[in-house]
Amino acid sequence: MVTSVGQLNGDHWDDWLASDCPALLIHGTRSNTLTAEHAKEMVTRRPNTRLAELSTGHAVHETDPAGFAAVVREFLDTL
Repeated sequence: MVTSVGQLNGDHWDDWLASDCPALLIHGTRSNTLTAEHAKEMVTRRPNTRLAELSTGHAVHETDPAGFAAVVREFLDTL
């Protein structure tokens, strides 16, 4: 677990920008982990990325499973 958590820290831009396939970034607007500014930068820098924002914390799928499913379904319908 410690090793896994340690891998979360760092610069992951190269990995994020390595593909331009359609992607959905779901941002919990009350997240203490991902700021709104960083989420917007992720979308701006990576082509074909859509941002969906839900009024939750970081674990969107846990705190708003219906909202999470709805935005994922909507995204997949566009492919």
